[in-house]
Amino acid sequence: MKDRVGQGAAALAVMLALCASTALGEAKRKPPADDIFLDHPSQDKNATVMPSATARPVESLFSSRALLDASIVRSSNNEWFLTGTVLREMPRDGIQLWTSTDRRNWRSLGIVHAKGERVTAPDVSVRGESLYLTYTDAAGCARVARGSAAKPAEPYVGSPCLVENASDTSLFIDDDGSAYLLWGGGMIARLQPDMQRLAETPRFLKPDPALFATNPPPGKDWPVRTRVGSAGAAMFKDNGRYVLMANEVTGRMRSPTDDVFMAEAPTPYGPFSFRYLAVPHAGQSSIVRDEQGALYASYNPKCEDDFSMFCEQVGLVPLERSPDGRLRQSANILTENSAVASARALLTSETMRDPSVALGGDGQYYLVGTQGGFGYAYPDGGISLYRSADLKTWQKGGTIFNWKGLGRTFKSTAELWAPEITWVESDRTYYIAFSIMERNVGGKTWIYRSKTGKAEGPYENVARENFVQGIDGFLFEDGGDLYLLWGGGNLGKLNAKRDAFDGPVRRLVDTDGAHIGYEGNALIKIGDTYFVTGAEWNGPLRTHGTYDMMYGSSKSLFGPYTKRRLGAPHAGHGTPFRDKEGRYWSTMFGNDVTSPWRRQFGLIPLEIGDDRAIRVPGIQR
Repeated sequence: MKDRVGQGAAALAVMLALCASTALGEAKRKPPADDIFLDHPSQDKNATVMPSATARPVESLFSSRALLDASIVRSSNNEWFLTGTVLREMPRDGIQLWTSTDRRNWRSLGIVHAKGERVTAPDVSVRGESLYLTYTDAAGCARVARGSAAKPAEPYVGSPCLVENASDTSLFIDDDGSAYLLWGGGMIARLQPDMQRLAETPRFLKPDPALFATNPPPGKDWPVRTRVGSAGAAMFKDNGRYVLMANEVTGRMRSPTDDVFMAEAPTPYGPFSFRYLAVPHAGQSSIVRDEQGALYASYNPKCEDDFSMFCEQVGLVPLERSPDGRLRQSANILTENSAVASARALLTSETMRDPSVALGGDGQYYLVGTQGGFGYAYPDGGISLYRSADLKTWQKGGTIFNWKGLGRTFKSTAELWAPEITWVESDRTYYIAFSIMERNVGGKTWIYRSKTGKAEGPYENVARENFVQGIDGFLFEDGGDLYLLWGGGNLGKLNAKRDAFDGPVRRLVDTDGAHIGYEGNALIKIGDTYFVTGAEWNGPLRTHGTYDMMYGSSKSLFGPYTKRRLGAPHAGHGTPFRDKEGRYWSTMFGNDVTSPWRRQFGLIPLEIGDDRAIRVPGIQR
């Protein structure tokens, strides 16, 4: 639940939040137990993905050849040009160009320049009547060739070597006609008017270091400071701002996702904003405007990306501006191929994190979760119970726990986190495990049991106080024995009275001795195989990473488990369960910028491929 990161980011978030509160004249409020929640990626204002109910998968508009590093442009007379690095099929030399008048039917012009040479990542751009091809030759030299947009198959006039040891070159021409060569992950140099040589010493573009003076990115967040991307640098202008774009493989979703990042500045040289994730899975991309002036990013993923819609083909992703001004993929498009990306939240009436669903002894499904934004703070709120007969329609019932039942007070801010509800067949009753995180103290977990055998309770504490130190408690029944799993992998068997442990507590790890999810663990048994699931940030933490459900499997409850693998992207701290029809699901609440929703309850279907594999299906087209 806490998914804590560095204190520098937290301090900045606190400062910004307090300033905003003062400006709005809001009354003072208790700070949350974890300051990082003040500017968390699970808030919609930080979202990269906000799909509408009618969002459709991005479609391939060009599949004539296997292609990467696609570059696409439109001329003033509405003719479209496309090029890229041709793969596998011959010929693979020179720069090949295709044209279209409708973006659907493409005519090959063959090799239009550098015939017989092996070039990489050619870029096509247009300015007035001129068509430009920017590329790196086999020796690593960056070159620009000029031709005619009206006669794109006619000979081009090439430049000498402009830059040595370059890659992923592109050309940007400003409104005043100034031309800039870009390459790598963010190198730039203005060209002489004839584009035959550089007019200045190259420099590297990156987010303004002053932005990080009081906010050094912790841990794996480092790329947000040192660069906008690692390859495919290109520039365009929108609303008077210069937008630098580049792509980078970050490891989101435990996969080599190749995403497009952007940063903006008032000049071609900066100072640039923080980088932001604009188009997931797009690969090396280019920007083009349609007849109405709308912006599109080319979508051209590699086949290594496990969650791209297609690979080595080319599509277009419409862009929109978020409320805070960032460019991102349109709400009408999907770029991730998983059942998660096309799913919808089931409860939108209130925020909920860490949802837990259990099939009860009466055949009904019961739901609890962290409420009140990021957890109700003492002495407000409690745990509400939801009921459903079909997993689709949920009715809110009463409060099954509130702070008064705890019989204690807190000196610091204390928040109620991560309740889990469990039907224990051998006891013929329901249990709830929940955590309380107290500021500057830490987390503790309690276990409560229904005194009536009904989900609505009333409930009573099985022990005199909290059951364990640590958060994210999960109860698991196996053969009449009841176990508590908490704190990122601690597992202990409860005694017959359920008021203490019966024997030692052990820690669940994989075959490398590593944890399987650093928080939000759960257990499920399928046949004779145990699966432990857990929440893990993959990729750059908080900024652009994903909060995923990982898993490992074992024939023994205490393991060791197989090395952790991705089970369900974006579904970290979810509860896996089996429904009345034998189907498997995981709960999900959305905790990252590319999740299809944030802080609301939903369900994700799981496929059990064999006794060692959990996965989510792809989008059904």
